[in-house]
Amino acid sequence: MLLASPVREGDDEVRTMNHPRTLDGPVWIAITVGVLPVIAGHAAYLISAGDGLVPWCVPYWDGCVSISRAARHGLANLIFKAVMLPVAGLLLVFWWLAHGWLGALGRGRMSRHAMLALGAVGAVFLVLYAAFLGVEGSVYQWLRRYGITVYFAFTVLSQMLLVRLLQHERRVPAALRRGLLMMCAAMLLLGLASVPLQHMAADRDAAVNRIEWCYALLMTAVFPLVGLAWRRSGVRLAWRAGPHAMLGQPTDDREGAER
Repeated sequence: MLLASPVREGDDEVRTMNHPRTLDGPVWIAITVGVLPVIAGHAAYLISAGDGLVPWCVPYWDGCVSISRAARHGLANLIFKAVMLPVAGLLLVFWWLAHGWLGALGRGRMSRHAMLALGAVGAVFLVLYAAFLGVEGSVYQWLRRYGITVYFAFTVLSQMLLVRLLQHERRVPAALRRGLLMMCAAMLLLGLASVPLQHMAADRDAAVNRIEWCYALLMTAVFPLVGLAWRRSGVRLAWRAGPHAMLGQPTDDREGAER
């Protein structure tokens, strides 16, 4: 089972004696769910542009194509699905890890539960979006549209809850907390800006596409920073054998006796 526990002096020696396996895995999960979507989106665009399905441009600046259109057809669609469907599963693991980590830090119980629930719903709707991307039909179009909307909205809400819980957590470096807060603020501003732009911009589609690419990049960048916070917070995530090992509980009394 996964155990989240505060790091204490002598832990390395005790862990060696008890044969648990300290994980770098949780940090790599945070990095993976941040990096893979960026790779998938850009690879899909480059493949589609190379095949003549979308124009060549800088999507962040020109807004010539949405992420969905870039990954809708051909090889780009297959690669995008092959990456994003496993990412959705890893997102569920990420939010479970974040929930246990915040519990080990003693952060708010109800907010942690809400974060986990919102993050899980977002991951499920990512599955709907990715699974039906490129499939024709009005029902599938509806599933795609609401899949991506709920995925973005609920994932960012979960991230904002996580960042709010960390703002007074001194075990996470202040610069890291400020960076996460600024990224959430930027996403909030982009989301608010998209509302008038949809009605006032001369080229509505291009304006919305620019915001979508920037918003997605900021959202995915939050995950590796949270992984860094896991590493820097003084809480270790480790696999432990035994029926009493539970997520978010401190290390057992037997370790204290051995120390």
